[in-house]
Amino acid sequence: MSIYFQIFITLLSLLNPILALSQYLNMTNGMSKEAKRSIAIVCGISVFGILGGFLFLGSYIMEGLSIHEYSLRLGGGVILLILGIKIILGDNAAHDRSGIDKPFEVKNVKAMGVSPLALPMIVGPASIVLVIVYSQDAPNLISKFIILLILALLAAIIAVTFILADYIAKAVGEVGIVVITKIMGLVVTAIAFEMIIAGLQTVMPMILKGSS
Repeated sequence: MSIYFQIFITLLSLLNPILALSQYLNMTNGMSKEAKRSIAIVCGISVFGILGGFLFLGSYIMEGLSIHEYSLRLGGGVILLILGIKIILGDNAAHDRSGIDKPFEVKNVKAMGVSPLALPMIVGPASIVLVIVYSQDAPNLISKFIILLILALLAAIIAVTFILADYIAKAVGEVGIVVITKIMGLVVTAIAFEMIIAGLQTVMPMILKGSS
């Protein structure tokens, strides 16, 4: 499987706009189609901006904080593993989107597309860590731009999903949303193990060498 296709599927599983459909519909209940469309578009742009920023600035953040790549892989892998397991087991409080059910008041309707919709309902710590890991794996600037295109595609999918939220909710139904979420949870769990194994492959020789 192409590494870029894997990146796309993994991030789609993490961002998972289907999971936030019910919250989005509650947020926008009674609003005009134009307002809903504006919120969805702003959300897509915000998701792209946040993750795109970490894609290009992540390595500098790691250097500034003196964080090793294997530490990020192990830590991120553990976060993803816990998240994936809780998604599969149906823990609604564990979808990497803290506080999505809290009441909110927003004077500017479009601002809802940024918060709480884009952050934290769509983008969470796990997706940010994963993007930073991908930025570390990118061998050159061209690879980073390809990942940036993937982020743009994901942002577009998220925006379209919310624009068509009413139709998707009726077509898929609650059972369909649960099934899709569980499948994505399995994907997240599998990627988590890959990250942990990759981190251990780097750190274990260092530990064994230090103990010898």
